[in-house]
Amino acid sequence: MRFVAILVAAVTLAAPASATAPRFGLFDLHDLSKASRNEFGDVKPTQRIPPAPFAVECAAGCRLGSGWLGFTRLVGPTAADIRSASAGPGRIGWSVRLDLTARGRARWRAFAKVAAARARKAGVPDVLALVVGGRILAAPLADTLRLMRGRLDVPGFTPANARIAVKALAS
Repeated sequence: MRFVAILVAAVTLAAPASATAPRFGLFDLHDLSKASRNEFGDVKPTQRIPPAPFAVECAAGCRLGSGWLGFTRLVGPTAADIRSASAGPGRIGWSVRLDLTARGRARWRAFAKVAAARARKAGVPDVLALVVGGRILAAPLADTLRLMRGRLDVPGFTPANARIAVKALAS
């Protein structure tokens, strides 16, 4: 009986950590949690899940480092805003093309406007993290994403990660 109580407590305490990994998410490195920044404000992956509203893992080939990153919020479209996804060679590596709902297009346009203003002010575009299944599969620059005729083209994937993203978004 004591074992069952310990097991139930462990599962209950572990649930919030697993609940923070989104099925799909677009994150901006400006929105890193404090736990995912070093003393200079740079990206600092951790070996443990960080305390943050959204915790994601850097996948194989992630250029942000090995480990976990915490973000304070999502930007742009969500999984509910994606009608379908496809992948193929693109302008920069492989691209994942997301057919968005009207709400998804509006969310992307709102974020793109903020990102463009920051890029003009700072002189460099925002770095984004595209997350599928709780793992960062691509980290494109905000000014490389294109929205045309309801389809958001997200570049910067490896062929393997592009296929993983499409397969996960189809399920």
